[in-house]
Amino acid sequence: MLNLKKKLRKLKNKISLSLATILLTTFFCAVANGNEFWLISENEYSSLEVDNTLDFKLGSTYDKGPKITLVSPNIAEIVSAPVNIYLRFENSPNGIEPDMDSLIVQMKGLITLDITKRVKPFIKGKEINIENAQIPNGRHNIIFMIMDLEMNYSERLLSFRVN
Repeated sequence: MLNLKKKLRKLKNKISLSLATILLTTFFCAVANGNEFWLISENEYSSLEVDNTLDFKLGSTYDKGPKITLVSPNIAEIVSAPVNIYLRFENSPNGIEPDMDSLIVQMKGLITLDITKRVKPFIKGKEINIENAQIPNGRHNIIFMIMDLEMNYSERLLSFRVN
């Protein structure tokens, strides 16, 4: 039992070290690139292990809350980096305003990466407008989850390929 605890502790330390490496790499990429905004770094993207064979489009699983409207990018076309991501959050079907403080944004792959804190500075009113976001080549699945002021929930999946 003691050996098992030691092995688990070592595994936990390795995982913590890997996550710290990803975070530090992201930080140094941001610092090294000056004013460039990286939505997700190459290291983070590789850790997501995204299935590039799947071809999703903007989808909606739950839509009882605020309406989420994609303005940019045009996912019907090939997307190139840097990418502009512009979404509007409109009142829910029953007229209730979106609660922008409830917004959660995640990159989806084999694992999920929460990028909400990176996106928050780009929220203006009921919109997200990220201009010239650097993003690695490949398939990207970004899910936007939000509630209205009466806690009705909506989510939208934005899936596109960067070449």
